[in-house]
Amino acid sequence: MENTDLYIDDKGTLAVPLVDADAGKRFLNLLIDIGIVIFLIVIFNKIIFHHSIFSFFGLLKILDLAVIFAYFYGLENSVGQTVGKMITKTKVVNLEGKKPTTQQMLVRTFSRAIPLEPVLLIGGKWLHDSLSQTRVVNQ
Repeated sequence: MENTDLYIDDKGTLAVPLVDADAGKRFLNLLIDIGIVIFLIVIFNKIIFHHSIFSFFGLLKILDLAVIFAYFYGLENSVGQTVGKMITKTKVVNLEGKKPTTQQMLVRTFSRAIPLEPVLLIGGKWLHDSLSQTRVVNQ
């Protein structure tokens, strides 16, 4: 039985085309990652920063944003996946299917701060995918 999905890539090796992750996986990624981020924020706020100078000056919101940035940017830029993507076996790639640049990952991460971003679709793609010219694919 012949697999017609295989092709020869630009390096001359046999490859399988990348398939975009479906909406169900993307939503599950979102739920898992939000759960982890909330957990991390609670841990940082209650245990680490509760009696610090940050709580005295009301800077915990800035630290919350730092936790969110560190989670998404740190994981996606270093390994191409958040924990949610690891569980669903998906990863972030650029439009050519390669590792995104640092600039693309910064745009991807900062665009998540746009109000209502998780529900904004442009041409069937989420806003942070469109702005950063990245996609989430099955591994």
